[in-house]
Amino acid sequence: MTDLAECISRSCTTGWLDWIHGELWLSPTGLLRRRLTLAQTRANGLGPTVTAPLPRADLGGATWQRIVAEHRTNKAIAFAEIAQARLVTGITTDALRLRQHSGVEHRLLWLKADPAYEILSRFLPEVLGERLATLPPARR
Repeated sequence: MTDLAECISRSCTTGWLDWIHGELWLSPTGLLRRRLTLAQTRANGLGPTVTAPLPRADLGGATWQRIVAEHRTNKAIAFAEIAQARLVTGITTDALRLRQHSGVEHRLLWLKADPAYEILSRFLPEVLGERLATLPPARR
């Protein structure tokens, strides 16, 4: 079984205290966050960290499990497991905040220069429906 995914950001963190960037992969079945190195984080600067055409990879289930096991900030979040999600746009970063049916909460942030918000704002309503809320842009 294939799970073709696109890398929509290489500046994804798991919160304000997580300073090391990671890749944010969007697949038809979920999201995968994979931590990068400090050197890669520094090289990202203010972005953008991905450009068209977006990087693609076949990330089957075993790959997701291996990546999650590599570091505690790596995450694999299946859309079917999401109870609520909020897509937020800010001044310097955008974010996806979500809660799984199990009660586990996640926050994914990325640089505004990356295309992740635009891509997710088109894709997530289709897969999450009423479980997704979008907030108006932050005041500038």
